[in-house]
Amino acid sequence: MNSDAWQQFLQGDENAFSELYCGYFDELLAYGLKIGFDEEVCKDAIQDVFCKIYTSRKQLPHVRNIEFYLLHCTKNRLFDIHNLESRVSGISYRDIMPEGEYDMVEKMIERETESLLGESIRQTLKVLPPKQRKIIYYHYQLNLTFDEIAAMLEIKPEAVRKSIYRALQKMRKSGRLKIESFQFL
Repeated sequence: MNSDAWQQFLQGDENAFSELYCGYFDELLAYGLKIGFDEEVCKDAIQDVFCKIYTSRKQLPHVRNIEFYLLHCTKNRLFDIHNLESRVSGISYRDIMPEGEYDMVEKMIERETESLLGESIRQTLKVLPPKQRKIIYYHYQLNLTFDEIAAMLEIKPEAVRKSIYRALQKMRKSGRLKIESFQFL
C-alpha cells in the first residue's frame, strides 16, 4: 500500500479511504489475532480505528507512515477494549503495598536501557531497504511466522527466510549494533 492513497484520503477522496481500509484490513486483523485477541474483537477494533481516522482526517496530515500508524492505533484500541472488559472493582495489591525505593530505581534503569536500545535498533534498521525493514518488523515485532509473512507479501517462505538472513547480515556489518547480544533478534 502506498502513501498516495493516504494523501488522497487526507484531501477528501472517499475511494482512497476505501482503498486504505481494504488494503490494510487483513494485515491489521492478522496482527490482532497474533497478539492474542479474538477475531470479532479485532474486527471491532479495526472498525473503530477507521471510523476515528475518517472523522478526524483534518488532524492527521502529520502522519507519514500510515501502516505503522494503523498498527499502533489498532494495538491501542485492542488494549483499550481489553481494559474496559476486564475492569474489576475492588482494591488491587498495588493499592495496598507501595513499591519499594529499590524497585523504583530498578524500573527507571530498565526504562532508560530499553530507550537506548530502541534508539540503537531504529538507527541500525535505517541501513535496510524498506521491504527488508518490513519483513524484520513483521517477524520480530509482530511475531509473525515466515509462512504468515510470505502470505501477506505474496512471496515464498524461503524468500522471507533469506531476506531476514540478509537483513541481519547488513545490520551486523553496519557495526551499530551487536545483534548476537539480543534475544529478540
